[in-house]
Order: sequence, then structure tokens, then C-alpha cells
Amino acid sequence: MALIATQDANAGLQDVVMVAANVGGDTIRPGMKAGGWGTGVFLLVRNTDAATKTVTYNGVAYVVPATTGLAVIPISGVYPEQPKAVTYSAITGVTVAVVQIEGK
Repeated sequence: MALIATQDANAGLQDVVMVAANVGGDTIRPGMKAGGWGTGVFLLVRNTDAATKTVTYNGVAYVVPATTGLAVIPISGVYPEQPKAVTYSAITGVTVAVVQIEGK
């Protein structure tokens, strides 16, 4: 499992670099969410394969459509310094990025 670095996307997504998903899954640092406030951290998952993919984070499964699918998954937790695991049903054609879209 590789730790995916969080990228600043406050200026938009045009400079976000997607990386290949790892066969054993990846880890991500969640944004902070407490008292109804969050830091705006998201996992972006792109699927260019002909088959749908399932991405699981924090016990919740998200389906990413085939061919041109994109999933935007909110990533938050109470302890942002503790990376959490994300897994994939398959990694063919799957690229990922973790972005923060709110001010620092």
C-alpha cells in the first residue's frame, strides 16, 4: 500500500496529477471533520477500463462506472494524522488522486 499525497486543488483540477492505483490498495490521510465542519479532502478515482470498479473506503463501497467513470469520494475522519486504507476491486485502467479544495 502506498500513501497518496494530498494535492492542493483550490485553483481547480487542471494541475492535479492522477497516479495508478496499487493492486494491494492505497492509504490516504483523511481531512478533518468535526462539529459539522470539514477540510474538503476528496479521493478522485478515474476508470478507463471497460468494466465497472468498486472502491472501498472506511467500510463504504463506491461504484466507479466503466470507460469514462469518475468518482469523487469525500475523505474525512477525526484523526487526519492516521492514514486510512482504500481498496479496489481491480486496478486495470484505474487512476487516483487525493485533493483538498478548501482554503488552508
